[in-house]
Amino acid sequence: MKQGDRITKARVVTLTLVLVAVIASLAFDTGIGTPSSFGIGQFFLLCPLGGIEVLLASKALVPVTLISLGVVVAFALLFGRAWCAWGCPAPVIRRFFKRDPKVEGAGEACGANDGGSGAGGGVEPGALAEEAARAIAVPAAPPHACSAVREAKGAAASLRRLVRDKRTWALGVVLVATLVAGIPLFCLVCPIGLTFGTVGSLWHLVVDKQVTMSVVVFPAALAVELVLYRKWCMNLCPVAGLLNVFGHFARLFRPRIDASTCLRASQGKPCTVCASACAERIDLHAEDAAVQLGECTRCGECVKQCPTASIRIKAKPAGSAAYDGRSTRSAASSDRGDDPVKAG
Repeated sequence: MKQGDRITKARVVTLTLVLVAVIASLAFDTGIGTPSSFGIGQFFLLCPLGGIEVLLASKALVPVTLISLGVVVAFALLFGRAWCAWGCPAPVIRRFFKRDPKVEGAGEACGANDGGSGAGGGVEPGALAEEAARAIAVPAAPPHACSAVREAKGAAASLRRLVRDKRTWALGVVLVATLVAGIPLFCLVCPIGLTFGTVGSLWHLVVDKQVTMSVVVFPAALAVELVLYRKWCMNLCPVAGLLNVFGHFARLFRPRIDASTCLRASQGKPCTVCASACAERIDLHAEDAAVQLGECTRCGECVKQCPTASIRIKAKPAGSAAYDGRSTRSAASSDRGDDPVKAG
């Protein structure tokens, strides 16, 4: 079984286990809770945004909350936004209602010069297969680096990307509003909490015959956030905005390109399948790919859709240019100190 297929199956199993744990907590009254506040007894893990909201709303430092936040932040520093693909129910709900965002422009940065399709995350598998077939059919050309993005790497580039991200601004608004209002406002409308709140409400309705407004209100709020507005995760989710901050420090389990077999890196063919498959519009061939990967959710779609199986998710940080998305010629130019754009 290919790594991409293994990752997809593992994600399904993980999400299923989370749902089973929540239902088991309701059925047997174990008090495990939900991903918003999950644990046993005095040991629990909070949603990082929810924990920060609680601290701001109470205007007090609660030791248990701080410890819980510390554990979650440590996880985020190691794995970045993996929660978004492996634990959050929002993408599953969008796919169920066929409301994955049809993003225009993913791959445009390189596609404008390299002949890419420009399609974004949410592209149908059939369309990705057609794009891969077209790329393979194009005659090989001298390998070259994408020259559309020329930002400096490092902390400054990461900071600029965070400032441009709408989710960072949404995060700021949520935190300021919580501090002013004195209550964790986003927790009232968080899709994660609403999803498991809906599960709990339906459970009590069916099993305990308890009829509450939450049976109607929670699903209605979810429908507005995830079904009617399909770009919630990409544009407005403050949880993603917060995890993006940590994601720029997370170097483990990032996708790496094998430049020797990549159609674009080794043969100069206009393949942008990885960018098209990515819901975060990450272009592994861009010069600032290392910065873009701060938003990687480790979903494995780029691995799964690559027509030459040239992408792998590596447990350890990148140790060579072949793993950072640059073409072999770009890497060689960098090693010589040349400008990769001029070299291309």
